This record gives sequence, structure tokens and C-alpha cells, in this order.
Amino acid sequence: MKKQLDILDGKISTIFLNYLIPSVAGMLGVSLYILGDTMFVGRGLGTQGLAALNISIPIINIFNGLGLLFGIGGATALSIARGEGREEEVNIIFTKSVLFCISTGLLIAFLGLGYLKELSLFLGAEEGIILDMSMEYLRTLLFASPFFVLNSAMVIFVRSDHGPKLSMIAMLAGTISNIILDYVFIFKWGMFGAGFATALSPVISLAIISIHFIKKRNTIKLELAKIELSIIKRILSNGTASFIMETMGGIIIFAFNHRILGIRGNMGVSAYSIIANLSLFCVAIFNGIGQAIQPIVSVNYGARKYERVYEVVRLGIYTSLITGVCFFCIGQFFPKQLSAIFIQGTEKELVDVTIIGIRLYFISFLLMGLNTVITAYLQAIEYAKISTYISIGRGCLFVLVGLMVLPSFFNLNGVWLTLPFAEGITFILSIVLFKECNNIVKYSIKPLAQ
Repeated sequence: MKKQLDILDGKISTIFLNYLIPSVAGMLGVSLYILGDTMFVGRGLGTQGLAALNISIPIINIFNGLGLLFGIGGATALSIARGEGREEEVNIIFTKSVLFCISTGLLIAFLGLGYLKELSLFLGAEEGIILDMSMEYLRTLLFASPFFVLNSAMVIFVRSDHGPKLSMIAMLAGTISNIILDYVFIFKWGMFGAGFATALSPVISLAIISIHFIKKRNTIKLELAKIELSIIKRILSNGTASFIMETMGGIIIFAFNHRILGIRGNMGVSAYSIIANLSLFCVAIFNGIGQAIQPIVSVNYGARKYERVYEVVRLGIYTSLITGVCFFCIGQFFPKQLSAIFIQGTEKELVDVTIIGIRLYFISFLLMGLNTVITAYLQAIEYAKISTYISIGRGCLFVLVGLMVLPSFFNLNGVWLTLPFAEGITFILSIVLFKECNNIVKYSIKPLAQ
């Protein structure tokens, strides 16, 4: 139990750094994973392959969202139980979460494969080659549904179980293998090859994660027990905010594309595609910071070591603010260089639109990291309802309001300002709730979430 005691008694800054680096590196691996898929499919299968890929991508958001739902939900409950000294609940929570992952993954596979054409059409595929390619890609992914969901959750559990470096290695290995296998399979097997390479990624990642248990580094294990609705409710409540943020991403992309098409057509959508790809790296780092504080906060909160909780949250906030300022400055001073990563300088009109978009869109990064850390903190101390409300507002409601209102006054610039608008409103809400929750914790009053 020495490592466990380190979280409760060790130097917070050192512990935070030990979790921060692997968490950020792992999340960056996920962003590279998406970028690699897009690049090789575009080069190997052309615009039709890209269209089919983009249509199919939301299913991956659902896999990841469910993994976060059960992974963060279970790991938070587990860590708090451990901090409170209730070790008898730890394995029960872990077991329930794993069973949820597998059963949900199997259910998605069964329903998805049974209604494959209907699913492809619902996601936006049109009759013809795009529909055929989408179905071929989705079919392969759906067979691997349980692996996708379980892998997303297990990475979080092993990170919380004192294995942040192994979690990072597993995520990066899955990403790197996907990129390499994309190169090998796409040019040989087409869209099936793209799907097969992607489907193998979580399998490889899980194989590496299993080292944590094979070498007996684990303090959590599967344990048969009766179904307890209170534990199930606790897991689902804790993870709902992360599930919403992950799955809402696809809805927001659709909304942005629809609004931009009506203002600037395909030129605007192309600019947004570039900006969205750039933002993946920034968002990944912010999410890595948020995930790094989760196990440290939960364990110390369960042990009622509130000063240590506040200390790690302060470190998370300072780190996210400094990082956000750096991203903002890069967007303001080097937008042309950023756009050149994706497009040639000869496409002057697209470059000009993208440069303006980057400068306005990147304003959101000044507050995005802080909002991410506060939401992660509220999840980590099981203020599930509050973190869920913030996630719904930030991930959907405020963005949709901004898209409806701002372009009416500022045209395309209003679209670029939508995310800064949403993050600004979220910041005000987050600060108010953050202070109120801290007062409740400080005076040991019953949590708002209860």
C-alpha cells in the first residue's frame, strides 16, 4: 500500500507531475490517432473514403463516451471509497464497471450489425459508393465494440490504480499501431483495411494494459458480488458529464458544418475542418490535465484531506491557465504557419478565411482549460449533477445558442466566436458553482449532488 500512502501523504506537486505527463501524452495519442486515420484514408481512398470515414466517426465517439462513463464513473467512486478506508467496496465497483463495459459493447454490436444499413443512412451516408464504404467500415468497428468500450475504461482504471505510465504506453501503442496498420492495410484492402486497423488498436492497447494484472501490480481485481443499485447509480452519475462531453462533440461538429455551409459554403467548412483538427491537440492537453487530478483528488477527498485536494486543484488550474495563454498567443501570432500544415499558400482565399478563424476560435483556449479542470474536480468529488449541468451547457446548449445568435450579427466571424462565447458563459457558471461547492466541503455540509 506504499503507493497509496504516497497519494495521501506524498508531495502533491510531485504526484501531480507523475500523473500529468502520462495523462497528457496519452490524450495527445488519441488526437494523433484521428489525424492519422484522416490522412491515410484521404491519400489511399480519396474524397469518397474521407466522406465515409467522417460519416462513421461518431460511432467512435459513442465507444469512447461509454468507456468514459464507466471508467471515470467507476474510478471516481473507487478512489473515494479507498480514501475513506472502505476497501470492501473497491473490487465490487471495479467489477460492476467492467461488466457494464462488456455488456454495453455487446449490445451495441448486436444492434449495430443488425441494423447496419439503417445506421449508416442515419449517420448521413447516401445511397451508392459512400453508403457501401460506410457500411464496410462500420461493420468492422462494430465487431470490436466491446474492446473499444472496455479499453477506454481500463486505461482510466489502471491510471487510478497507480499505473499512469502503463496507461500512457497502452494508449500510445494503440495509436501508433493504428497509424502503421492504416498504411499497410488501406492500400491493400481499402475501407475494410481502414476499419480493421482501427479495430485492432484497442485490442493491442488492452494487451498492454493486462500487464498491470499479469505482473500483479494491481490493487483492484474482479470479484463476484450481488447487484447493488446504489453502486450502479453512483458509477453512472459520476461518469455522465464525461459521457456527455464526448458524445456531444459529434453533434456540435454537425451543427457547425450546417451553419457554416449556409454562410460561406464548402470554403468555410474546409476552414473549420482545419481549425477543428488544430484544436484537437489543445483539447487533448486540457483533458489530460483534468484526468491527471482525478485520482489524486478522489483519494484525498475520501480521506477528508481537503487541503491536499485544494492544492492539486490549484496546480491543475494554474497549469491549464498557463497552457491556455500559450495556445492563445500561438493562434494570434502564428495563424498562417498553422494553416500551412494543412493547405498550400496558393489557396489564398482559404488561407485568409482560416487565419481569421484561428485568431477568433483560439480565444476560447484562455478559459477552456480552467473549465475542464473545474468539471474534472466536481466529478472527482462526486458532485455528479453539477458537473453534468456544466457539461450539458458547455458541450451543447451554450454552443447552439451562440451558433443561432452570433452569426446574425457577425456573419462567419460569429461562428468562430461561438466557442469563446460558450467557454465564457461556462466560466462564469463554473466559478460560481466551484466556490459554492468548496464552501460546502469546507464546512462538511451535505453535498449539493445529494
